[in-house]
Amino acid sequence: MPSLIRSFPVPHYVPYSHNGMPGTIVDLDSTNTKPRSTRTSRSSNRDSADYSIRSYKSSKSSKSSQESITPLAGSLHVQIESPPIVCYGPASESSGALLSGMLWLTVAPWEIDLESLKLTFQSTVTTKKPVVFGCPDCTSKTTDLNTWDFVTGTHPVSHGLHSYPFSYLVPGNLPATTDSQLGSIKYHLSARGVTNHGEILQFAQEIKVARSILEGNDRNSLRIFPPTNLSATLTLPSVIHRGGNFPVEMRLEGVVTRTNFTRWKLRKATWRIEEKSKIISPACKIHAHKIGGEGKGVKYEDIKVLATEEYKTGWKSDFDTSDGKVEFGFTAGIPAYITSTDDVDNTTGLTVSHNLVVELIVAEEYCPKNSKLVTPTGSARVLRMQFNMNTTARAGMGISWEDECPPRYDDVPQSPPTYQTLVCESQSVEDLHSI
Repeated sequence: MPSLIRSFPVPHYVPYSHNGMPGTIVDLDSTNTKPRSTRTSRSSNRDSADYSIRSYKSSKSSKSSQESITPLAGSLHVQIESPPIVCYGPASESSGALLSGMLWLTVAPWEIDLESLKLTFQSTVTTKKPVVFGCPDCTSKTTDLNTWDFVTGTHPVSHGLHSYPFSYLVPGNLPATTDSQLGSIKYHLSARGVTNHGEILQFAQEIKVARSILEGNDRNSLRIFPPTNLSATLTLPSVIHRGGNFPVEMRLEGVVTRTNFTRWKLRKATWRIEEKSKIISPACKIHAHKIGGEGKGVKYEDIKVLATEEYKTGWKSDFDTSDGKVEFGFTAGIPAYITSTDDVDNTTGLTVSHNLVVELIVAEEYCPKNSKLVTPTGSARVLRMQFNMNTTARAGMGISWEDECPPRYDDVPQSPPTYQTLVCESQSVEDLHSI
């Protein structure tokens, strides 16, 4: 009958026993000088291997049990109670937005002593074109905008849930959260607590900051193309939004020259929306010598086409007037599936802007008076126009925090007038009986 017992090889590492002391694999044949039978040596090797495996297993179980019975001192969590942060209006005129919430501290089953507990609102500017790749100081720069010190000395905290409220008025000149092809701007809340035993409690949460410029009246832009008499007038919206369309109305005048019996005919119209990004990547103190010293940086520019379209028909031409005109209307916009950002003008070096580029191809034709014969002259021009478009987030139903906050004591008007005291002359009961 074949044997079902198999021997396991002895591991090459030094196992750990159950009490934490390193175990040693002992070779019984080398320690005993008396010869033993082959059966005895095999059994001894098997026993030592079994002991080593048992020691290794007991060590793993003791470690896992110690980790399982050692809970954390506590945990931190941030709850935002204010609405989304949206700065209404341009950066030079915006009053900012309110950020308020609660920092929650959950303490383990026993009391702990906190040495410090603080919450910091930070902004991080990251460049995707650093001076030295792999250097964290050249890649990103973190700035503390505001700090709340809840605990500054040794403070005992009992078991349970503890709350620490905080509030902050986000300045209106802060750039919005951005992630462009050259760099990014992000904001986050970072909580940090330290116990008397040196244990560190940390929590971080990203905060999105947006900017919204309220829509105003449409703007009219005029472009003149010398040495010809051509002029173009475009009607554009004051602001545009990502993921939406906007109408554009165009009128091209001066297309007919009566003295030379020539006229300009529109052949093709093209529009595109470009996102232009600029960033200045500074160097840290260690790598400042690579770009000529401290206080200098490397400037990068990038242009990305977000949307484009061309037309060969769809406009109305009128050559019967004195100068002639061509009227054309189209719809442009940034698709929602295109990765883009809002306008950013940051003092740290990152700038993002959007431009609407309109190109018109016109060809000159010779048209004699009182004749239907039209002959191309072979002359053509490309009329190129560029307009800066303010790209911001949608305002929705939100309003500035100044418009929704209650009035201050100085702004409370005078109270309504008090009631006047009416004096009534009443007669006594005796006088009434006498009557």
